[in-house]
Amino acid sequence: MIRKLDIKDLASCIKLFKQSVSTLCKNDYTKEQIHAWINIDQKVWEEKFQNQLGFVYEEKGQIISFISINLEEKTLDLCFTHGNYAHQGYGKALLEFALKNYPYSEIYTFASLSAKNFFLKAGFKIIKENIAIRDQQELKNFLMKKEIN
Repeated sequence: MIRKLDIKDLASCIKLFKQSVSTLCKNDYTKEQIHAWINIDQKVWEEKFQNQLGFVYEEKGQIISFISINLEEKTLDLCFTHGNYAHQGYGKALLEFALKNYPYSEIYTFASLSAKNFFLKAGFKIIKENIAIRDQQELKNFLMKKEIN
């Protein structure tokens, strides 16, 4: 079931995010890079959850995927699926649902090395390679864009 993201989902989504990055990205990033990536500021995430368009995919009361879009910046900010449910269509279904509720004709995202192919299959195009700096770690990602009909 897909439903709107709620501030009450924050702790579950942070836990899912850390699990997802730690397991699904371990072949593309070093332990140090992953540690820096998952070392998030909870206050920043609270703001995201209150101010962004967000949805969760939930089954049997458990969040298995979530998505968050910054409407002001026309950017897909967060899109993560629990490692046990990856590659089963949950993220794709959630992305498609979120984009049906998105009011603009284009959207951008910074896709990790691990998520790049997911976004390419979803119709995003690579604009350029990018380096994000987190806790003195360089994390390669890709600025991507999707035209929405």
